[in-house]
Amino acid sequence: MKPRRLASALVASLLVAALSSCDGSTRATADDGTRATVVVNAEVYTLDPDRPWARAFAYDADGKIIAVGTEPDVRAKAGSGATVIDARGNTVLPGFQDTHLHVPEAGINRDLCFMESGQTLAAYEDMAADCAAEQPDSAWVRAAGPSIFDLLDADEAPIDVLDRAIPDRPALILDDLGHAVWTNTLGLKAAGIAPDAANPQGGIYGRDPDTGRLNGLVLENAQQRLRNAAAPDDETVYRGLLVALDELAKNGITSVSDAGGFWGQNHPAAWQRALQENELSVRAVNSLYVYPDHPMDQQLSELKKRFSDDPDSLLRFNTAKIYVDGILDLGTAWMLKPYDKPIDPEHPSGFPYFQRDQLRSYVDELHRIGYRMEFHVIGDAATREALDAVEAIDADPGQIADRRHRTTHTYLVHPDDIERFKELGVIADFQAGPEAIDAAYHEQLSQAIGDRAFDLIPTKKLIAAGARVSLSSDWDADPLSPFGIIERSVTRDSNAVDNVATALRLVTLDAAYALGQDDTTGSIEIGKQADYTVVDQNILKIPVDRVDQTKVLVTVLAGHPTYQAESFDR
Repeated sequence: MKPRRLASALVASLLVAALSSCDGSTRATADDGTRATVVVNAEVYTLDPDRPWARAFAYDADGKIIAVGTEPDVRAKAGSGATVIDARGNTVLPGFQDTHLHVPEAGINRDLCFMESGQTLAAYEDMAADCAAEQPDSAWVRAAGPSIFDLLDADEAPIDVLDRAIPDRPALILDDLGHAVWTNTLGLKAAGIAPDAANPQGGIYGRDPDTGRLNGLVLENAQQRLRNAAAPDDETVYRGLLVALDELAKNGITSVSDAGGFWGQNHPAAWQRALQENELSVRAVNSLYVYPDHPMDQQLSELKKRFSDDPDSLLRFNTAKIYVDGILDLGTAWMLKPYDKPIDPEHPSGFPYFQRDQLRSYVDELHRIGYRMEFHVIGDAATREALDAVEAIDADPGQIADRRHRTTHTYLVHPDDIERFKELGVIADFQAGPEAIDAAYHEQLSQAIGDRAFDLIPTKKLIAAGARVSLSSDWDADPLSPFGIIERSVTRDSNAVDNVATALRLVTLDAAYALGQDDTTGSIEIGKQADYTVVDQNILKIPVDRVDQTKVLVTVLAGHPTYQAESFDR
């Protein structure tokens, strides 16, 4: 299946007008008789340790790289009829690979009615009513933005406020952290949540501390029942996916692992449609969400049916997304030692989504099916639990390591667990979001967890211990740009990556390793796929504080252009 192409006029501009053919012909043959394309006049950073820099490279009609090196040598290999792409002295990098982001959701959320956080209940009530007025024909009113702390600190039950603002339809309002929602009475009813419902596995139904009445705030895995009930229709999800795919191409991204995987909201169908309609413009090595409160046998049967791992396809569902815990801000991240100031006195150390035996059974069975695990871990207890679950898999240790299970976020790692990543072959995936690495945030967080707040996201420590590491965006919770990720990971106050070259590898070749495709992507080498991006400055030769200013000019997947900046067109 070929990747999504640009509009025909733009392709013509990119490959014929703006980029010239060496003999005026658009038909090209390599020395083996296949059509070929040559990229010349470029600073090519290959990430091949034997040849880190080149001036040109060529690939055949199937997008496989056939030559890398000097321009004369590459032209000779490509043949006299090759189409020539003039990079105009710009830098060429391997396409970026984002190992953790939320693709359809990022597109869908752009159209959500937004409610600014930091407001009074009265202001939220007005905004919720306005959002309802903007969606007169929708079965559910959907919005996003409030801070759950604004709602918790109020004198009135949040559910009563929302009932007044939206009395005629169920409502789902996403909080600003992604781990809680605010709903009304009709929302609880539509989702089948009874007034006396017990907390589901891995989640919390907020209640009035005095009366025990549901207050409309729903945390962690308990959200999923509401999110599934309020899920947008398939066409909305598909449009959101296409919007997000365009944004990925603009950022030079050629491979992703969608971390949502909400099959309960039919997200996989949107990806499958994009593949079938030739609209998929990335390699998608995607996750499927494991629901902690679903019957295990039924869920394993469903996940077995949904598993796919064809290396020749742009779309695979071969990763199981397992939340081990929540987040520090809500006090739901699972800690080895209690919070200094617990947010929830009933869970002084946070809590796990899964019971230990339940988690280990899932991990063992999913590994047997063929899945790679992606564990959401924030607290140090969650990190240890994920490592323990991998260690308990009933398989040969080498085979376990070869599967390339990974943790993501990986905020806190106990010193005793640092070496275990390398020993078990578990990859540590990190994000360098603006807030997460901010010293002011660490200081604020220290009020809840003490000095542990000053050792968040230990990227440098894991690299030094010889562990496999990758960097990702967590878009749309954090910015998407790979250049911002690179710059922040190098310039952060603590646990910084050593240099730009290392950070670049973590979002290209090492990310490809995490996705199990480093044999075919992640670097510009003979035999690999022509997934690359042309950018306007050499990020390895400029001050690090200018890296985030880099602009993508062209993005190419398997030899097919998926994006071209207007500034690159003649």
